[in-house]
Amino acid sequence: MSSSANPNPSPDDRRRRPAPDPLTMTPAEKLIAEWEARHDVAARGARATPGAVQHYLSETRSRERCDEAARPRPAHRADRH
Repeated sequence: MSSSANPNPSPDDRRRRPAPDPLTMTPAEKLIAEWEARHDVAARGARATPGAVQHYLSETRSRERCDEAARPRPAHRADRH
């Protein structure tokens, strides 16, 4: 079995080719993901599954808590108890 990819690239190869960013999606990938999401919704008749609802709620709560933590807190006054 031979592979076309070199398992041990030389330093010259690494300098010529920048590493791809794994967090970016090409426009084509975005279109495919959107199509798949729309297809999934249509396939289940626009009814959300309990797992999908739970996932959505947990993601929303997590995002809200992160936003709250990022906001600056008002200064605490010592004369209030």
